[in-house]
Amino acid sequence: MPATTQQPDCLVVGSGIAGVCAALFIQKTGARVAIVDPNAPGTGASFGNAGIVVNTKTRPVFAGLTARSLFSMLRDPASPLNVRWSQFLGLSPWFMRMLSNANPADVQRITAALSVLCRSGEETYAALWREAGMSDLVRARGSLALNLTEAERDRDWDGPLAAYRAAGVPMEKVDAAQMRELAPVGPRYAAGVYSPDFQHTTSPEAFVARLFKSFLAQGGTQIRTEVEGVATEGGRVTGLRTRIGLMPGGSVVLAAGTGTAKLAQVMGEAVPHQAVGGYHVMLGKPGMVLETPLLPLDFRFAITPMRDGIRLAGTYEFGGAATAPVRSKIDDMLRHITAVLPGVDATPSSTWRGFRSYLPDALPVISDSRKARGLYYMFGFSSSGMINGAAAGRALAQLWHGETPGIDMAPYAIDRFQRRFSSKATAP
Repeated sequence: MPATTQQPDCLVVGSGIAGVCAALFIQKTGARVAIVDPNAPGTGASFGNAGIVVNTKTRPVFAGLTARSLFSMLRDPASPLNVRWSQFLGLSPWFMRMLSNANPADVQRITAALSVLCRSGEETYAALWREAGMSDLVRARGSLALNLTEAERDRDWDGPLAAYRAAGVPMEKVDAAQMRELAPVGPRYAAGVYSPDFQHTTSPEAFVARLFKSFLAQGGTQIRTEVEGVATEGGRVTGLRTRIGLMPGGSVVLAAGTGTAKLAQVMGEAVPHQAVGGYHVMLGKPGMVLETPLLPLDFRFAITPMRDGIRLAGTYEFGGAATAPVRSKIDDMLRHITAVLPGVDATPSSTWRGFRSYLPDALPVISDSRKARGLYYMFGFSSSGMINGAAAGRALAQLWHGETPGIDMAPYAIDRFQRRFSSKATAP
């Protein structure tokens, strides 16, 4: 930072969707904000996602799982949930924590907390999109879940989808003919459920970069360096320790995904975090037109039309952070796409693997620190960062500014895991 530059009121660590949204909303309070990241905006986990930016269905992926069904999924090579078996024993306590949230009462609690963020997502994003001139990057085409049979669809309709409908989430049953009016889906699928309120971006990287450009245009600054720690004095944040030296700042927001979990641990605020691998493959010349994002329910991966082709994105890979990518994850999606979209040219134009920040209750941390004044956390979105980044950023900015956020922040607190453990330990 040049010597003439005034000290920022807030240093935001991370230039993914969460960090950029937090920076934009803090900036709106009149604060001087700088984003600190060694990499270009939107080139981490935000780059590799399925591109859904407005989602009206928010049930955690582990809902209803038991130890037996989880183990069965982990062993099934066709399942999107996988584990590096050499790491399984070390991961077992984390999986048990996850399963402790899979019961109906906790699923309802978690779904409600996720819904609070999702419900305001479209409205919150819309204001940012208008400022950034992003209409060319967003499509309102809904989303279509694909079932093998009408009976399977009806079970979902009367089961997990019933709660969404009761909450006013619009969705429609579609038969085979209606389904094929929406997308060139193959005969393998006989029915589906269309969710009209979904919206997607045609380029996640450009989506984040455009928001970042808006941040700069409104007076924000960028500092390209690696963060090594948070500087404090007398229990209050004084800035950041970075590769280029001490960087003073009035406050700090840690929004760097998996990197934030490491920094939180150093600050004495460790959470049960996992860096979970995700894969995508781009079909650059698919040879067909697809407008509506698809989700085949027999093998769950997202199929999203983008400006550079069709993206196939999915899988949850536990324990692979220190290992090379597994080619079979890409091959599984490529084999399956020909059944979903017969005639598609499944020649990959590019592939990707990155790591998302996961917590065992599927809720993000959006919280002030319990250890240092002026320190804030925003991470652990468990694949929902693109969807919930704007709503979370607004809530964090309100917290930062000393306002009462428009949502209950307790479900997203940094110390919730310790409180949950303590309450169970002291229960009669």
